[in-house]
Amino acid sequence: MRNKILPEDQSLVLFTDINGIPREGVYKKGSKAFVEAIGDEGPEDTGNIYPEEDIVAWEYLEKRDKPGPDIMVIL
Repeated sequence: MRNKILPEDQSLVLFTDINGIPREGVYKKGSKAFVEAIGDEGPEDTGNIYPEEDIVAWEYLEKRDKPGPDIMVIL
């Protein structure tokens, strides 16, 4: 892994696995794994969990659920 420092627990990240495939997901410190975000369809599938040692690179992603300061949300 290029970045030997791991992200904060429950952080939204872009990570690349050992096969060179970039994925978006969450880092889970307790599990020592990165979990790919598939959607809100249900519980995590164990096929979408990547142990720390299988990750070659990662970077933080900005949370996308917050609108920018120049966007007005009308309810």
